[in-house]
Amino acid sequence: MKRILPTIVLACVLTSAWAQDFPAGMRNEIVEIEQNEDEYSLFTYKDENGAFGYYLSLGRVFPILEAEIFGGQTSLSHIDETCLCLGATKEEALATIESMLALLEEAPGTTAAFQCRRSSGGERLSVPDQANCVVVKRFLQGKRLCFQFVSGGRTADVDLTRSTLKTLRWSLNLGR
Repeated sequence: MKRILPTIVLACVLTSAWAQDFPAGMRNEIVEIEQNEDEYSLFTYKDENGAFGYYLSLGRVFPILEAEIFGGQTSLSHIDETCLCLGATKEEALATIESMLALLEEAPGTTAAFQCRRSSGGERLSVPDQANCVVVKRFLQGKRLCFQFVSGGRTADVDLTRSTLKTLRWSLNLGR
């Protein structure tokens, strides 16, 4: 037992040190959550210049074609995505998630701006941009943060709930 605990601690330290040494332009997924038609992914990303950061992917699935082929349901979908910049360190990412949770305490109609980056395909991120967020209250669903972004010729909106934010915070803390 005395050898097992130090071995586990050493493995965790080595794994976390290795996790930040991945190739540039590639995502390192921490957790992925799907609710209804919305997909959320918390990941780290390293730019070509070596800048490292934590990001929250807000994806919206658009069904393009649904058909019944040979008795089975088949569908073709498209995912539009924008990624919120949470920070360069785990502590900054947790602070940003906490600020989003605090924003949910504000009155409906309250707006905030967040730094973001659009997905440019192949898991790469484009240049920094700004995403606007509005606190909304949906009928029988409670308050949530509504992010709107334009992708192609469509406007997508993604709602981020308190429970999703808490799950993301828990997942990020788990990696500590």
